[in-house]
Amino acid sequence: MSTLLILSYNEASTIRTVIEKYCNNFEYLIVIDDDSKDETKSILNNLDIDVIYHKNSKNLGAGKSFEIGLDIFNNLESNSLVKIDGDDQFDKEDVINISKIGNSQDFDFIKCDRFWEGGIQGNIPFIRYFGNALASFLVKLATGNWKINDPLNGLFYISKKVSINFKLTKLFYRYGYPFFLITHVSNLSKYNSLNIGQYSNIVTYGNEKSSLKAGRMFFKLIYYTLKSYYSKIKIKMKFSTYQFSALIDIISQIFMLFSFYSCYKFVTIRYFSVFGPQGTWFILTVIFLIIFLSLLIVSQKLESNTTPNKITIL
Repeated sequence: MSTLLILSYNEASTIRTVIEKYCNNFEYLIVIDDDSKDETKSILNNLDIDVIYHKNSKNLGAGKSFEIGLDIFNNLESNSLVKIDGDDQFDKEDVINISKIGNSQDFDFIKCDRFWEGGIQGNIPFIRYFGNALASFLVKLATGNWKINDPLNGLFYISKKVSINFKLTKLFYRYGYPFFLITHVSNLSKYNSLNIGQYSNIVTYGNEKSSLKAGRMFFKLIYYTLKSYYSKIKIKMKFSTYQFSALIDIISQIFMLFSFYSCYKFVTIRYFSVFGPQGTWFILTVIFLIIFLSLLIVSQKLESNTTPNKITIL
């Protein structure tokens, strides 16, 4: 049986329900309390259910709490873990299903996708749809796997093969850690044979307010995507199956620099009274940009086609 990791912050109204719902389906229950200010600790102390409870000495964020939970899991005699949140938004059938599928079919990582017909129960702001669409595009670019969707979904299954070497960067201590986890698994799959899946799940939303700062998350994901993309080029150069894709990536970046330079020359001539053929520089900007984007697409397709650990849609 798997371990269930529950992240909780001020979830006194739901934490008992969540634990009682899953206590018979998992060998171990781990609750990481991110320094809740409500009655969460008191409720857990009065439960007649065995729970591994850890309360952070201060509020560290969901990402850091997840890493702490993984450290505890790695020291247990359990080979797989399912992570949920203490707000009871995830469907019980989905949670149990990904655990069963993961264990019976030897998956190393199963991520979930809530953006399908029937996946969202309740209402979420339009900005959340837009934000997740952007995040989905960025994770495809960062990983080279264009089947991945919903990289901020908080429900996932992990084997110990994935968790044992996991180290979260400080950038994602608070928000966005599922995005980091997916890129970590993708890079890890280039060194190891991993069985990766994606499962369509249901998430129920109430009237709860999110403390997520959309602007900060946007720039964080952009920064990390660029960092991951360039790191991935170095990783691909180490393997003969990916080297041609990496070479095209490098050439594409050269043409990107050409397009930036051409654009700079066009702008200085157009708006700063610098003498020169502005039409020529504009045309060069467009040509270099088209070449850059074309090479980027070719590289992504090559990487996707040569990746041995392709994602399985469940």
